[in-house]
Amino acid sequence: MKRASQQEMEAMVASFKSSGFTQREFCQRGNIKLPTFSYWYRKVGAGATPISSGFTEVTPTLPSDGLEAVYPNGVRIRGIQDLSLLQLLVKL
Repeated sequence: MKRASQQEMEAMVASFKSSGFTQREFCQRGNIKLPTFSYWYRKVGAGATPISSGFTEVTPTLPSDGLEAVYPNGVRIRGIQDLSLLQLLVKL
């Protein structure tokens, strides 16, 4: 079997991304060696998809009325803007 060009491997990685298969399934169906495909996927495919840190910045769309503390007896304290005040209330 001849070596695939970079163009061919880029096309194969694009095909994999839209296939819905795992790398192993995709390679078995296409008679491709998994280590070879994994190498090319890291080289050309992963660069197109940024790696997420696992955190997403959340920006509130509505104005906040502050935090609310609810005690086991049902008492609610609303509108807490200062976190140090909330820490004191939690200790009560």
